[in-house]
Amino acid sequence: MKAKIWWSMSLLALFAIQGCSLKPQNLRIDPEQIRIQESQVGSGTTVGLKVEDARPTKKLGEVGDPDTRMVDVSVGEDPSPKIYERVREALIRMGFTVVPYSDGVDPSLKLEIRKLELKSVKTPFTFETELRAELGANAARAKGYYDRQFNVRTRRDGAAPPFEKDSTKLVNTAISQALEDLLADEQLLGTLAR
Repeated sequence: MKAKIWWSMSLLALFAIQGCSLKPQNLRIDPEQIRIQESQVGSGTTVGLKVEDARPTKKLGEVGDPDTRMVDVSVGEDPSPKIYERVREALIRMGFTVVPYSDGVDPSLKLEIRKLELKSVKTPFTFETELRAELGANAARAKGYYDRQFNVRTRRDGAAPPFEKDSTKLVNTAISQALEDLLADEQLLGTLAR
């Protein structure tokens, strides 16, 4: 008898969660401070920094239940200034002097947000949510350059699709991870610091 009551209450809770009205999500990207190994690898070298959002669309994806209702998830505000600030802070903690990029600045670091994609798929008992982030980096110096793409993929399972707060956390965590990987790349840092 207790099992039937528990099962009935679980089903009611699931229907209530799924029935909560989802609204279109407009996320604000503001990654956490980048965790790096503080050092003086930059030795005061001045680096021109540029961050741009190269995604063709501001839509990240959709969340919801494909059998009932899906809502759009997008980033309305340009995330480049926040990411620029986080990378600038980290480079300064690594001994670099950072200035905005302009032609002729040597060395330079150009970052490009290439992909932010959020997908939430309903399975029989849970919602599987996946976020993919791709960040391109080009470190250039008169004597050479270094290109690399940093990819992060995170997954989360839950009883309901992610709401705006959850989606925002997923995106910011993924971008923070990509930036940490980027600033831990010894070849990239070596290109800038030579």
